[in-house]
Amino acid sequence: MFSKILLHICLLFGAFGASAQTPLTISDAWSPQAPPGRMMAGFMALSNDSEESIVLIGGESERFGRVEIHTMRMDDGVMRMRKLDQLEIPAGETVTLRPGGLHLMLMQPDGRFELGDEFALSLIDNNARHWPVTLEVRDRRRR
Repeated sequence: MFSKILLHICLLFGAFGASAQTPLTISDAWSPQAPPGRMMAGFMALSNDSEESIVLIGGESERFGRVEIHTMRMDDGVMRMRKLDQLEIPAGETVTLRPGGLHLMLMQPDGRFELGDEFALSLIDNNARHWPVTLEVRDRRRR
């Protein structure tokens, strides 16, 4: 019993220490389920708790051949998607990746993804820092 309490205390203090050292907080990370072999998308909230901008330039994952940052825009009445070379998260602000707007394109998937599955990827910034995140596969109607 004592060892369980000690473990919980260590985990709690470890979580506080990790969050204090991590200027980029990533929350509500998810991907809508897609048919096997089809590219997927990644959505999440990116909160920059530092005093400097964080500029993301892409990502990587063992489960996907390519991870790119994309945006959707209305162009002459047609919704168009385009790749972004970078995404700035200004100091003290939150940028949300969501359907119909900014998002990650997860291309060349390796394997099948079922509802409730989780997979890891790393966002990469312009200083070559990697920001790990775990995404949950959800029904595309559930946000």
